[in-house]
Amino acid sequence: MRIGINARYLQNTRTGIEQQIYHILLHLKMLDRNNEYVLFLNSNKKVSVDIVDLGFRYEVSRFPTTNQILKIAWQHLYLPCRIKNLRIDVFHEINFIAPFFKQCPTVITVHDLAFKFVSDSFTLRNRLYIEQLMKRSIDTSDRVIAVSECTKKDIMLNYKIKEQKVKVIYPGIDESFHPITDLKEKISNLVKAKYGITRNFILTVSLISPRKNLINLIRAFTRLKKKGAIDHQLVIVGKKGWLFKEVFEEAATSNYKKDIIFCGFVPQDDLVMLYNAADVFTYPSLYEGFGLPLLEAMACGCPVVTSNLSSIPEVCSDAALLVDPHDPAGLADAIFRILADSCLKKSLVEKGRMRASAFSWRRTAEETMRLYNSLIQ
Repeated sequence: MRIGINARYLQNTRTGIEQQIYHILLHLKMLDRNNEYVLFLNSNKKVSVDIVDLGFRYEVSRFPTTNQILKIAWQHLYLPCRIKNLRIDVFHEINFIAPFFKQCPTVITVHDLAFKFVSDSFTLRNRLYIEQLMKRSIDTSDRVIAVSECTKKDIMLNYKIKEQKVKVIYPGIDESFHPITDLKEKISNLVKAKYGITRNFILTVSLISPRKNLINLIRAFTRLKKKGAIDHQLVIVGKKGWLFKEVFEEAATSNYKKDIIFCGFVPQDDLVMLYNAADVFTYPSLYEGFGLPLLEAMACGCPVVTSNLSSIPEVCSDAALLVDPHDPAGLADAIFRILADSCLKKSLVEKGRMRASAFSWRRTAEETMRLYNSLIQ
Protein backbone atom coordinates (compact mmCIF):
# COMPACT_ATOMS: atom_id res chain seq x y z
CA MET A 1 0.00 0.00 0.00
CA ARG A 2 1.20 3.50 -0.86
CA ILE A 3 0.48 6.06 1.86
CA GLY A 4 0.72 9.78 1.21
CA ILE A 5 1.29 12.26 4.04
CA ASN A 6 1.19 16.04 3.95
CA ALA A 7 4.56 16.68 5.58
CA ARG A 8 5.07 20.33 4.62
CA TYR A 9 4.86 21.34 8.28
CA LEU A 10 8.23 19.65 8.83
CA GLN A 11 9.73 22.54 6.90
CA ASN A 12 8.59 24.96 9.63
CA THR A 13 10.11 25.61 13.04
CA ARG A 14 9.54 22.40 15.01
CA THR A 15 6.93 23.10 17.67
CA GLY A 16 3.97 20.93 18.78
CA ILE A 17 2.30 19.68 15.61
CA GLU A 18 5.55 19.62 13.66
CA GLN A 19 7.18 17.51 16.37
CA GLN A 20 4.25 15.12 16.30
CA ILE A 21 4.57 14.61 12.54
CA TYR A 22 8.32 14.02 12.74
CA HIS A 23 8.14 11.45 15.53
CA ILE A 24 5.25 9.56 13.97
CA LEU A 25 7.19 9.31 10.70
CA LEU A 26 10.40 8.33 12.50
CA HIS A 27 8.66 5.41 14.23
CA LEU A 28 6.65 4.40 11.17
CA LYS A 29 9.96 4.00 9.37
CA MET A 30 11.20 1.67 12.10
CA LEU A 31 7.97 -0.33 12.38
CA ASP A 32 6.37 -0.58 8.94
CA ARG A 33 8.06 -3.01 6.55
CA ASN A 34 5.11 -3.46 4.23
CA ASN A 35 3.83 -0.05 3.16
CA GLU A 36 5.43 2.64 1.01
CA TYR A 37 5.29 6.25 2.19
CA VAL A 38 5.32 9.41 0.10
CA LEU A 39 5.87 12.73 1.91
CA PHE A 40 4.49 15.83 0.20
CA LEU A 41 6.56 18.97 0.79
CA ASN A 42 6.48 22.62 -0.22
CA SER A 43 8.68 24.00 -2.97
CA ASN A 44 9.76 27.23 -1.32
CA LYS A 45 11.90 25.72 1.43
CA LYS A 46 14.82 23.33 1.45
CA VAL A 47 14.34 19.78 2.65
CA SER A 48 16.23 19.38 5.93
CA VAL A 49 18.70 16.56 6.44
CA ASP A 50 16.60 14.82 9.09
CA ILE A 51 13.67 14.50 6.67
CA VAL A 52 15.94 13.02 4.00
CA ASP A 53 17.45 10.67 6.59
CA LEU A 54 14.03 9.16 7.27
CA GLY A 55 14.48 7.35 3.97
CA PHE A 56 10.96 7.93 2.69
CA ARG A 57 10.16 9.01 -0.82
CA TYR A 58 9.40 12.71 -0.79
CA GLU A 59 7.74 14.93 -3.36
CA VAL A 60 8.93 18.55 -3.42
CA SER A 61 6.44 20.39 -5.59
CA ARG A 62 7.23 22.89 -8.32
CA PHE A 63 4.13 24.80 -7.38
CA PRO A 64 5.12 28.10 -5.69
CA THR A 65 3.99 28.44 -2.06
CA THR A 66 5.43 31.80 -1.11
CA ASN A 67 2.28 33.22 0.52
CA GLN A 68 -0.87 32.00 2.27
CA ILE A 69 -3.07 32.04 -0.84
CA LEU A 70 -0.58 29.96 -2.78
CA LYS A 71 -0.28 27.50 0.12
CA ILE A 72 -4.05 27.02 0.06
CA ALA A 73 -3.96 26.49 -3.70
CA TRP A 74 -1.13 23.98 -3.25
CA GLN A 75 -3.13 21.98 -0.74
CA HIS A 76 -6.52 21.99 -2.46
CA LEU A 77 -5.58 22.02 -6.16
CA TYR A 78 -2.02 20.83 -6.70
CA LEU A 79 -1.91 18.17 -3.98
CA PRO A 80 -5.03 16.24 -5.14
CA CYS A 81 -3.52 16.00 -8.63
CA ARG A 82 -0.31 14.53 -7.26
CA ILE A 83 -2.23 12.12 -5.01
CA LYS A 84 -4.09 10.86 -8.08
CA ASN A 85 -1.04 10.73 -10.35
CA LEU A 86 1.06 8.85 -7.80
CA ARG A 87 -1.77 6.39 -7.14
CA ILE A 88 -1.81 6.98 -3.41
CA ASP A 89 -3.93 4.36 -1.62
CA VAL A 90 -4.43 6.25 1.66
CA PHE A 91 -3.78 9.92 2.32
CA HIS A 92 -3.17 11.35 5.79
CA GLU A 93 -3.61 15.05 6.52
CA ILE A 94 -1.97 15.49 9.93
CA ASN A 95 -3.14 19.06 10.45
CA PHE A 96 -6.93 19.37 10.40
CA ILE A 97 -7.91 20.29 6.83
CA ALA A 98 -7.83 17.66 4.08
CA PRO A 99 -7.59 18.60 0.39
CA PHE A 100 -10.92 19.80 -0.95
CA PHE A 101 -10.93 17.28 -3.79
CA LYS A 102 -10.70 13.78 -2.35
CA GLN A 103 -8.84 11.20 -4.46
CA CYS A 104 -8.55 8.20 -2.12
CA PRO A 105 -9.42 7.03 1.42
CA THR A 106 -8.40 9.88 3.70
CA VAL A 107 -7.42 10.22 7.36
CA ILE A 108 -7.27 13.56 9.14
CA THR A 109 -5.84 14.40 12.55
CA VAL A 110 -7.77 16.96 14.59
CA HIS A 111 -5.57 18.36 17.35
CA ASP A 112 -8.22 20.58 18.92
CA LEU A 113 -11.23 22.78 18.20
CA ALA A 114 -9.69 25.89 19.69
CA PHE A 115 -11.20 28.05 16.96
CA LYS A 116 -14.63 27.27 18.44
CA PHE A 117 -13.83 27.38 22.16
CA VAL A 118 -11.38 30.31 22.27
CA SER A 119 -12.24 32.07 19.02
CA ASP A 120 -10.83 35.42 20.15
CA SER A 121 -7.39 33.79 20.16
CA PHE A 122 -7.46 33.63 16.35
CA THR A 123 -7.28 36.24 13.66
CA LEU A 124 -10.50 36.63 11.70
CA ARG A 125 -8.85 35.28 8.55
CA ASN A 126 -7.59 32.10 10.24
CA ARG A 127 -10.88 31.47 12.00
CA LEU A 128 -12.97 31.88 8.85
CA TYR A 129 -10.72 29.55 6.86
CA ILE A 130 -10.85 26.79 9.47
CA GLU A 131 -14.59 27.17 10.09
CA GLN A 132 -15.40 26.97 6.38
CA LEU A 133 -13.36 23.84 5.69
CA MET A 134 -13.32 21.88 8.95
CA LYS A 135 -16.85 20.48 8.65
CA ARG A 136 -16.28 19.36 5.07
CA SER A 137 -12.95 17.84 6.02
CA ILE A 138 -14.50 15.82 8.86
CA ASP A 139 -17.52 14.78 6.75
CA THR A 140 -15.51 13.59 3.74
CA SER A 141 -12.66 11.88 5.55
CA ASP A 142 -12.87 8.14 6.16
CA ARG A 143 -11.37 8.27 9.65
CA VAL A 144 -10.62 11.07 12.10
CA ILE A 145 -7.78 10.85 14.60
CA ALA A 146 -8.33 12.84 17.81
CA VAL A 147 -5.30 13.42 20.06
CA SER A 148 -7.31 13.03 23.28
CA GLU A 149 -10.67 11.86 24.56
CA CYS A 150 -11.49 15.52 25.20
CA THR A 151 -10.86 16.37 21.57
CA LYS A 152 -13.00 13.42 20.48
CA LYS A 153 -15.81 14.64 22.71
CA ASP A 154 -15.51 18.14 21.24
CA ILE A 155 -15.71 16.72 17.71
CA MET A 156 -18.75 14.62 18.58
CA LEU A 157 -20.53 17.61 20.15
CA ASN A 158 -19.88 19.97 17.26
CA TYR A 159 -20.22 17.73 14.19
CA LYS A 160 -22.73 15.08 13.17
CA ILE A 161 -20.36 12.15 12.95
CA LYS A 162 -20.53 8.50 13.95
CA GLU A 163 -18.46 7.76 17.03
CA GLN A 164 -16.70 4.80 15.43
CA LYS A 165 -15.29 7.14 12.80
CA VAL A 166 -13.20 8.94 15.43
CA LYS A 167 -10.15 7.18 16.86
CA VAL A 168 -8.21 8.57 19.83
CA ILE A 169 -4.47 8.19 19.33
CA TYR A 170 -2.39 9.95 21.97
CA PRO A 171 0.88 11.69 21.09
CA GLY A 172 4.09 10.47 22.73
CA ILE A 173 7.16 11.86 24.41
CA ASP A 174 10.66 12.05 22.95
CA GLU A 175 13.18 10.03 24.96
CA SER A 176 15.56 13.00 24.97
CA PHE A 177 13.32 14.59 27.62
CA HIS A 178 14.68 13.08 30.83
CA PRO A 179 16.20 14.15 34.13
CA ILE A 180 19.82 15.29 33.98
CA THR A 181 21.84 13.97 36.92
CA ASP A 182 25.48 14.16 35.85
CA LEU A 183 26.95 17.69 36.00
CA LYS A 184 23.44 19.11 36.49
CA GLU A 185 24.61 22.28 38.21
CA LYS A 186 27.22 23.02 35.54
CA ILE A 187 24.76 22.37 32.71
CA SER A 188 22.12 24.47 34.47
CA ASN A 189 24.49 27.41 34.79
CA LEU A 190 25.51 27.15 31.12
CA VAL A 191 21.95 27.25 29.78
CA LYS A 192 20.95 30.01 32.20
CA ALA A 193 23.89 32.14 31.06
CA LYS A 194 22.98 31.55 27.41
CA TYR A 195 19.50 33.04 27.89
CA GLY A 196 20.36 35.74 30.41
CA ILE A 197 18.81 33.95 33.39
CA THR A 198 20.54 35.04 36.57
CA ARG A 199 18.53 33.38 39.35
CA ASN A 200 16.19 30.48 40.03
CA PHE A 201 13.25 30.59 37.65
CA ILE A 202 9.69 29.61 36.82
CA LEU A 203 9.33 28.27 33.27
CA THR A 204 6.60 28.20 30.66
CA VAL A 205 6.86 26.85 27.10
CA SER A 206 4.22 27.78 24.55
CA LEU A 207 3.37 29.71 21.44
CA ILE A 208 2.88 33.35 22.37
CA SER A 209 -0.80 33.84 21.60
CA PRO A 210 -3.95 34.63 23.65
CA ARG A 211 -5.02 31.00 24.08
CA LYS A 212 -1.89 30.26 26.11
CA ASN A 213 -3.02 32.76 28.77
CA LEU A 214 0.41 34.26 29.35
CA ILE A 215 -1.08 37.57 30.51
CA ASN A 216 -2.56 35.89 33.59
CA LEU A 217 0.72 34.07 34.18
CA ILE A 218 2.58 37.40 34.14
CA ARG A 219 -0.01 38.82 36.55
CA ALA A 220 0.42 35.84 38.86
CA PHE A 221 4.21 36.25 38.75
CA THR A 222 3.93 39.99 39.44
CA ARG A 223 1.65 39.23 42.39
CA LEU A 224 4.19 36.84 43.92
CA LYS A 225 7.03 39.30 43.44
CA LYS A 226 5.03 42.18 44.91
CA LYS A 227 4.30 40.15 48.05
CA GLY A 228 7.99 39.34 48.37
CA ALA A 229 7.12 35.64 48.24
CA ILE A 230 9.74 34.68 45.65
CA ASP A 231 13.07 35.83 44.26
CA HIS A 232 12.60 34.00 40.97
CA GLN A 233 12.57 35.08 37.35
CA LEU A 234 9.85 34.12 34.86
CA VAL A 235 11.23 32.51 31.70
CA ILE A 236 8.90 32.36 28.68
CA VAL A 237 10.03 30.04 25.87
CA GLY A 238 8.25 30.04 22.52
CA LYS A 239 7.95 31.85 19.23
CA LYS A 240 5.43 34.56 18.47
CA GLY A 241 2.12 33.26 17.20
CA TRP A 242 -0.64 35.72 16.48
CA LEU A 243 -2.26 38.50 18.51
CA PHE A 244 0.81 38.45 20.74
CA LYS A 245 1.33 42.19 21.33
CA GLU A 246 -0.77 42.32 24.51
CA VAL A 247 1.50 39.73 26.14
CA PHE A 248 4.57 41.91 25.63
CA GLU A 249 2.64 44.97 26.73
CA GLU A 250 1.64 43.23 29.97
CA ALA A 251 5.25 42.29 30.65
CA ALA A 252 6.45 45.81 29.86
CA THR A 253 4.04 47.36 32.39
CA SER A 254 5.01 45.00 35.22
CA ASN A 255 7.17 46.50 37.97
CA TYR A 256 9.23 43.34 37.64
CA LYS A 257 9.71 43.42 33.88
CA LYS A 258 13.47 42.95 34.27
CA ASP A 259 12.76 39.53 35.72
CA ILE A 260 10.53 38.45 32.81
CA ILE A 261 12.66 36.85 30.10
CA PHE A 262 11.40 36.03 26.61
CA CYS A 263 13.71 33.44 25.04
CA GLY A 264 11.91 32.96 21.72
CA PHE A 265 12.20 29.57 20.07
CA VAL A 266 14.72 27.34 21.85
CA PRO A 267 16.47 24.26 20.34
CA GLN A 268 15.41 20.97 21.87
CA ASP A 269 18.74 20.28 23.61
CA ASP A 270 18.50 23.63 25.40
CA LEU A 271 14.83 23.06 26.18
CA VAL A 272 15.66 19.80 27.99
CA MET A 273 18.19 21.68 30.11
CA LEU A 274 15.71 24.46 30.88
CA TYR A 275 13.09 21.96 32.06
CA ASN A 276 15.73 20.39 34.30
CA ALA A 277 16.92 23.73 35.66
CA ALA A 278 13.48 25.25 36.38
CA ASP A 279 11.92 25.12 39.85
CA VAL A 280 8.35 25.02 38.50
CA PHE A 281 6.77 24.60 35.08
CA THR A 282 3.56 26.54 34.45
CA TYR A 283 1.07 25.99 31.64
CA PRO A 284 -2.10 28.04 32.26
CA SER A 285 -3.59 27.48 28.80
CA LEU A 286 -7.27 28.24 28.26
CA TYR A 287 -7.75 25.31 25.88
CA GLU A 288 -5.60 22.40 24.67
CA GLY A 289 -6.23 19.38 22.53
CA PHE A 290 -3.33 17.70 24.30
CA GLY A 291 -0.35 19.83 25.46
CA LEU A 292 3.03 18.24 24.72
CA PRO A 293 5.04 20.61 26.97
CA LEU A 294 3.24 19.11 29.97
CA LEU A 295 4.72 15.68 29.21
CA GLU A 296 8.13 17.16 28.43
CA ALA A 297 8.31 18.97 31.77
CA MET A 298 7.13 15.94 33.75
CA ALA A 299 9.55 13.63 31.94
CA CYS A 300 12.40 15.96 32.93
CA GLY A 301 11.38 15.92 36.58
CA CYS A 302 9.95 19.44 36.76
CA PRO A 303 6.81 19.90 38.91
CA VAL A 304 3.83 21.27 37.00
CA VAL A 305 1.13 23.87 37.67
CA THR A 306 -1.42 23.95 34.89
CA SER A 307 -5.00 24.64 33.86
CA ASN A 308 -8.01 22.58 34.91
CA LEU A 309 -9.70 23.01 31.53
CA SER A 310 -10.14 20.96 28.32
CA SER A 311 -7.80 17.97 27.86
CA ILE A 312 -5.23 19.00 30.45
CA PRO A 313 -6.66 17.02 33.41
CA GLU A 314 -6.84 13.99 31.10
CA VAL A 315 -3.16 14.35 30.18
CA CYS A 316 -1.83 15.13 33.66
CA SER A 317 -4.12 13.02 35.84
CA ASP A 318 -2.96 13.59 39.45
CA ALA A 319 0.62 14.46 38.47
CA ALA A 320 0.15 18.27 38.47
CA LEU A 321 -1.55 21.03 40.43
CA LEU A 322 -4.64 22.04 38.45
CA VAL A 323 -5.97 25.59 38.78
CA ASP A 324 -8.54 27.90 37.24
CA PRO A 325 -6.50 29.67 34.52
CA HIS A 326 -8.76 32.72 34.73
CA ASP A 327 -7.65 33.33 38.34
CA PRO A 328 -4.14 34.85 38.62
CA ALA A 329 -4.30 34.71 42.42
CA GLY A 330 -5.04 30.98 42.39
CA LEU A 331 -2.25 30.41 39.87
CA ALA A 332 0.17 32.38 42.07
CA ASP A 333 -0.83 30.38 45.15
CA ALA A 334 -0.26 27.06 43.37
CA ILE A 335 3.20 28.13 42.18
CA PHE A 336 4.10 29.24 45.71
CA ARG A 337 2.86 25.97 47.23
CA ILE A 338 5.35 24.01 45.16
CA LEU A 339 8.21 26.39 45.91
CA ALA A 340 7.46 26.35 49.64
CA ASP A 341 6.64 22.67 50.16
CA SER A 342 9.49 20.29 49.35
CA CYS A 343 7.32 17.21 50.05
CA LEU A 344 4.68 18.38 47.58
CA LYS A 345 7.35 19.13 45.00
CA LYS A 346 8.94 15.68 45.41
CA SER A 347 5.54 13.99 45.11
CA LEU A 348 4.67 15.88 41.91
CA VAL A 349 8.07 15.10 40.39
CA GLU A 350 7.65 11.36 41.04
CA LYS A 351 4.06 11.28 39.79
CA GLY A 352 5.00 13.37 36.76
CA ARG A 353 7.77 11.06 35.64
CA MET A 354 5.47 8.06 36.01
CA ARG A 355 2.68 9.79 34.09
CA ALA A 356 4.96 10.83 31.22
CA SER A 357 6.22 7.25 30.88
CA ALA A 358 2.68 6.16 29.94
CA PHE A 359 3.00 7.89 26.54
CA SER A 360 5.26 6.79 23.69
CA TRP A 361 5.71 7.70 20.03
CA ARG A 362 6.15 4.02 19.19
CA ARG A 363 2.62 3.33 20.39
CA THR A 364 1.34 6.36 18.49
CA ALA A 365 2.94 5.06 15.28
CA GLU A 366 1.67 1.50 15.83
CA GLU A 367 -1.92 2.66 16.25
CA THR A 368 -1.64 5.00 13.26
CA MET A 369 -0.27 2.19 11.08
CA ARG A 370 -3.12 -0.12 12.10
CA LEU A 371 -5.58 2.62 11.16
CA TYR A 372 -4.03 2.94 7.67
CA ASN A 373 -4.20 -0.81 7.14
CA SER A 374 -7.85 -0.97 8.20
CA LEU A 375 -8.84 1.34 5.35
CA ILE A 376 -7.87 -1.11 2.59
CA GLN A 377 -8.98 -4.39 4.13
